[in-house]
Amino acid sequence: MEAEGKAPSLLELCVRKAIDNLRRIQSVDGVDTALLRRILPHCDLEQLTRIESRTATDLTPVTDVLWKGFYRRQFGEEHTGRVVDRMQRAGARYKWKDLFKAKTKQQKEVEDRMVEALTSKCRARNAERQSRAIKIFTKVQPSSCKRSYFGGGSGGSGYKNPMLKKARMEVDIRAKMEAPFCRRSAQPTTSHGQPMRTTAIGRPNSTSTIAKPSALNRPNQNNRSRF
Repeated sequence: MEAEGKAPSLLELCVRKAIDNLRRIQSVDGVDTALLRRILPHCDLEQLTRIESRTATDLTPVTDVLWKGFYRRQFGEEHTGRVVDRMQRAGARYKWKDLFKAKTKQQKEVEDRMVEALTSKCRARNAERQSRAIKIFTKVQPSSCKRSYFGGGSGGSGYKNPMLKKARMEVDIRAKMEAPFCRRSAQPTTSHGQPMRTTAIGRPNSTSTIAKPSALNRPNQNNRSRF
């Protein structure tokens, strides 16, 4: 029979259990540094931030390299290298956790300014469009029945809006249909509502106009009743 594999130690089982439950761990006070070096590298950004903020012990000796890794993944290898060079030239040493928080805050401020600038541009663009629409509608002038309500006999080239073009065409058609009625209503009529023709009679120093029924509307003498 093949020899069975070596059973994991109790310590190994505890480490595995801790790694599997990192989302529930709050504080690691009193935990040996060697164990922390095996457990904490499995934390994500949110888990490491929570554990370090709720642990009274300074975890920088264990977590500083972890924060440097988060900084590199978040802001790029090139930028991380520049930060390392600056610290070496300045002879200073900063916690990567503090550098990460400062850079994140700076980036958020830049993003907020960009969003504000884009929002202002969008508002200005919308205001300009509304102003153009108002100017187009203020050009519309009322007219008589013989002309379009949109002014003049020129074409509607100035009105690029399809709805305005359609409305202009409908008004022009209505005006053409109403024009004969406008002219007919201006003619004098008899008491029976029939049109009358006028005859001018010249007199010294004066002119008289007599309205007579048109020939088409005179009573037919042949149709008069005879007594």
